[in-house]
Amino acid sequence: KDANGKTIYAKVTGGVAVIEDYLIPESWAKDTVSIVAVYSGSADYAKLSSEKVDLTVTPAQAEEPSITTSDVSAAAGETITLSATITDNGKVINSGKVVFKINGKTVKDANGKVIYAKVVDNQVGFEYTLPESMKAREYNITAVYTGNDYRLEDTKTLTVN
Repeated sequence: KDANGKTIYAKVTGGVAVIEDYLIPESWAKDTVSIVAVYSGSADYAKLSSEKVDLTVTPAQAEEPSITTSDVSAAAGETITLSATITDNGKVINSGKVVFKINGKTVKDANGKVIYAKVVDNQVGFEYTLPESMKAREYNITAVYTGNDYRLEDTKTLTVN
């Protein structure tokens, strides 16, 4: 039955009936569930029922929320794009903010103010100009998400050439 308790019907084509995109209720994960397919018959064919089949349904495992960013390579003084994606079990996230840190120091604008990126449709991104004084080497670049429900981090490599 569907979410409203109504019997689900499937059209028979070529001797096969298929039900697609059926969301299995969470309540099915508690016990063994039996399922039977019933053909109601037609003018040409008699009514038929399949044998009962027992199904064991396990609950879906929820994914942990996460933030993902990317490695970046650039020269000192170049403008780079800092971006990240936040995921939480398929939810659309339009809240919270992300800051980026280079070797643990929060990225700031030319006036010394912390640059926050607001999350829109699970994404953040902004341009940042690397200081001319940055030495050619590898740095840790960390995206830090803070929202109502959690704090997430992802660290990648910033390579200054």
